[in-house]
Amino acid sequence: MTESACSKSDSSQTLLRFYLPNVWDETLVAMLETQGFGHAVAESTYAFGALASDAEHPQRESEVRTLCNSDLCDGIVQTVESWFQAWGLTESQWRIDLEPHFVDETDPEALWQASWRPFRCAGYVIHADFHPREGLPIRPDDIPLTIFAGSAFGTGGHATTRLALKVLTDWCKTDPPTRLLDVGTGSGILAVAAALRGVQEVVGMDPDLQSPPQAARTAEVNGVGAQCQFWRGGYETARGTWPAVMANLVADLLQDGARDLAQLVAPQGKLFAGGILDLHWQPTCDAFASRGLKLEQKLERGRWRAGIWIKS
Repeated sequence: MTESACSKSDSSQTLLRFYLPNVWDETLVAMLETQGFGHAVAESTYAFGALASDAEHPQRESEVRTLCNSDLCDGIVQTVESWFQAWGLTESQWRIDLEPHFVDETDPEALWQASWRPFRCAGYVIHADFHPREGLPIRPDDIPLTIFAGSAFGTGGHATTRLALKVLTDWCKTDPPTRLLDVGTGSGILAVAAALRGVQEVVGMDPDLQSPPQAARTAEVNGVGAQCQFWRGGYETARGTWPAVMANLVADLLQDGARDLAQLVAPQGKLFAGGILDLHWQPTCDAFASRGLKLEQKLERGRWRAGIWIKS
């Protein structure tokens, strides 16, 4: 059991940090939000010095954070502990930390700034604009990548976004594409990461109204605005064929859009597709195979799946 600190706090709000095996983090986020306990954020924790070549560990710890009124947090903690027990987690597999907080709980940017930390992945050092770059322990061959506070689209923390960053690094080191299409670009993190690796033409689109300006801003602050172009729209708005396509979406969109995605990949071109839960993996593979896409590599982190397909 976790000793409560909620009632001892003079703050009206408490930042709850739940640490648990990473295969359960998305489930916990969904349960917290479904039960009305507020918005939650999940991040897998990595040692800052971790390199892209380091082995992945299926039981690596994840952190889930939510901000709540202090008078409610005892009940939330007790409820979450009961979920952990129902999921078969032993007390050695999880812990809960409570931190008094003095920010407006309705302000997602304040929550994000209070809890988000820089991390290294695939040779990138991902950090927010409020982190002074001179204070980051950047190695000579690291590539700093700045994202903006309160990003609603993608910060690199999700399991398949990390997989996508590693795939981008591998592609750019072994067979660098000259052009890349990022479908569902969100914050633009993958598009900008590709441009920082030297891809000369990067195009991204997203149906969300806020995505293109945010992605363009991300490209500009990272010094690659001239290489990147973004617009509002789905994969059906893209034209031509591309030697490299990134589609870090969800399984339903990938399956429904298999035909359009296949048409965007040039002959012998590569498609990265991620955001696929394990139970949706095979239907997604079947949808791609029916459109002439051959699976080259399967990638896994916890319950999340991603893959690289080649256009035959």
